[in-house]
Amino acid sequence: MYTAVGDGGTGPGRKVGRKPAFDAEDVVAAAIAEGLDRFTMAAVAARVGVVTAAIYRLFPSRDQLVLACLDTAAATIATPPEGAGWREALHLWADECWRVCEDFPGLSRLVYSFPPAFTRIEDVLAAYSATLMAHGRTPRQAMFALDFIGDTVFASHLGVEAMRMVDDEGARGLDRVREVLGDGPTVLQPDESWTGRAALDTKIDFIVAGLDRSWPEL
Repeated sequence: MYTAVGDGGTGPGRKVGRKPAFDAEDVVAAAIAEGLDRFTMAAVAARVGVVTAAIYRLFPSRDQLVLACLDTAAATIATPPEGAGWREALHLWADECWRVCEDFPGLSRLVYSFPPAFTRIEDVLAAYSATLMAHGRTPRQAMFALDFIGDTVFASHLGVEAMRMVDDEGARGLDRVREVLGDGPTVLQPDESWTGRAALDTKIDFIVAGLDRSWPEL
C-alpha cells in the first residue's frame, strides 16, 4: 500500500511502500469489464492500477488474455443434467449462449472476429453432444444442431445490442430505427421486444420443431 511521508516536515510528501499486488484473475476481470471485443492492454492496466508492462508479464500478448477471458466465460456454462431429453438440452444450450452474451459484454462480437473462440468450449460441446447422441443422434448431427442454435443466438444478440446501444445524444438504436421509419405504413414493426430475447425464443422453438422432423449433419 502506498503511504505518504513528509520531507522533514517542509517538503511535499512522497509515496513509498510496496506496489499493489494483483494476479491473473484481476487482469481477466478488468479485461471483461472493459469489454471482450474492445479492451486494450493499456486500459486493463489502468483499471488494475499498474503499468502496462506489468500486464504483459502475466499475459505476453493480447490474444493470450482474450483466451483467458474466454476460458472464464466457458467455465460458467451449464451442461445438460444426467438423463436430459434432447429438446431440454437444446433449449438449455440456447439459454446458456444467451446468458454468456449478457454476462460478458462484447462476447457476441468476439466470437465472429476471433477464430479460436469456440475452441475454448470443446468440453462443453462434448457434454451437449453426448446428451444428443444418447438419443440416437450422430456426432455430426449433434454438431449441426449446436452450431445452428449457437449461431442463431449470437447473431440475435448482436442485433439486440444494436437496438440497446445509446448514442451521444442519448437515443437508443431502437429509437433511431423508429425515427427513420416514421409513422407511415411499413412491414417493420419496431417495438420494445427488439431489445430483448422474445424473437429469439420463437426462432429456437422453430429450430427444435424442425429437428423433430429432420436432423442434417454438419
